[in-house]
Amino acid sequence: MIKGLGRTGLAVVLALASFGPARAGDAQAAAPITNQITWSVYDAAPFMMTEGPDRDAGIFDRIRGLLSARLTGYIHSTLTVPFPRIVTSLKNGEEWCFVGGVRTPEREAFAVFSRPVAMFYPLRVVIHVPQRARFAGLEPLSLRGLLSEHRDLRTSMLRNRAMAPAVDALLRQYPPGQTHSEFGEAFRMLLNDRLDYLVEFSSIAAYNARQLGRPDAFLGLPFAEGPEPVFARVMCAGTPWGREVVARIDAVLAEERPGPAYRGIVEAWTAPEDLPRIRAVYDDFLASD
Repeated sequence: MIKGLGRTGLAVVLALASFGPARAGDAQAAAPITNQITWSVYDAAPFMMTEGPDRDAGIFDRIRGLLSARLTGYIHSTLTVPFPRIVTSLKNGEEWCFVGGVRTPEREAFAVFSRPVAMFYPLRVVIHVPQRARFAGLEPLSLRGLLSEHRDLRTSMLRNRAMAPAVDALLRQYPPGQTHSEFGEAFRMLLNDRLDYLVEFSSIAAYNARQLGRPDAFLGLPFAEGPEPVFARVMCAGTPWGREVVARIDAVLAEERPGPAYRGIVEAWTAPEDLPRIRAVYDDFLASD
């Protein structure tokens, strides 16, 4: 549902407290409000958190708060909807933006993308720990092998999701038998052995395990096609309005991304064992466009 302007105002205050006052170069600060940005979100912890004690504390939530504070001249509202609805609305040219989109050729036909705002990394085959011996017998693990040669192993994918080109291509070539619209749904099925594995980022798996009260329930296994870091971006409708918004977002990101506060956002919720990987590629993240 659309959240009230009171909450939006709170997000702005929190973002300003974290990142300091608006820059003197923000000439639009005194400009009249002329447009609205609808920020679409769904529950995808730890990147987006729409409920509970960690509400709005996700990586993309904090980036959205920062951008809302800096993008003056717009009314900002937030709409919680399933991800397939986000894609459909952008295709229809609605004046929506989404923090966390992965740029793909298909999506570039209807959306415009900012420079990277964060990263997804590392990607793993996630299993229920009691299934460890079963998957050890399949090593060295290959996603192509799992999808094509072991169709008896059940998996599911989030509808309309993009993770990495090579992985997405395999999932299109060998589509899983099930799809889901919420991460929590998939991890509950994995915990209850209604799925055998998921292809998922380790931070998402770790957070959902904690939410289920079983922090050690899942194990992430590397696989042959595991990609390099995948950069997430702001994705807006591919219209003149969207291109203008993204141009302003890129200007904000150019100032904010090199600073320690922004680095803290990118690293938030990262498992300690994954921090060296994230930090090793941060310079590449800054240099990317």
